[in-house]
Amino acid sequence: MFIQAPTLNAHINQSEVSQAEKQLRERSPSTHEEFNSSAQIMLDTLLGGVLILTEQRELVFANESARRILRLLNRGKPQLNLVPNEIWHLCQSLIQSRSLFPNQYWQIESKIFIASSISFQVRVGWYRQEMSDRPYLLLVIQDQYQSIKTVALEEACKYGLTSREREIWLLQRAGYTYKQISAELQITPNTVKKHMKSIHVKQKTVLEWGD
Repeated sequence: MFIQAPTLNAHINQSEVSQAEKQLRERSPSTHEEFNSSAQIMLDTLLGGVLILTEQRELVFANESARRILRLLNRGKPQLNLVPNEIWHLCQSLIQSRSLFPNQYWQIESKIFIASSISFQVRVGWYRQEMSDRPYLLLVIQDQYQSIKTVALEEACKYGLTSREREIWLLQRAGYTYKQISAELQITPNTVKKHMKSIHVKQKTVLEWGD
């Protein structure tokens, strides 16, 4: 597993959470059950996995996408819904930054790589409800492979690729080398090259007709 060095920004992207904040303020939840019910609205305004944590590492809310990612990161561990250490490390960095820079509002971003084709973009910032003095940590986790897969499948349809070409194109777009693609699909590297040549011809044709 590899964690890219985090990058720090002074401001969290408020446009992504403004609607969620509005809904949460209207509900003014006072219990975890009510919080979970209100936070469900965030699924309509945020992409990827959404986690809300306390500063004590308590998981307050997680949508289904976030739970799937947690299960993947915690594979082989007894408790699959725990916040992994690599993600909590980012949260701790944010918590520490508050004492060092009390007048600044920080966001921390990083990438976590757990395989050659599986990576997650993690963004953590502060989230505070107007009706509560207790700050929460808001994490948005995006599965980079799923984003690539969506684009690759759209392109495969656009280019009119065969089922085998679609498989190869998806892996190629995910960063696989020809050798890795051949090993994954149990075909020879030359076969991969032939399919890629066909894909490029179809791609060129579509782009030329598009012009």
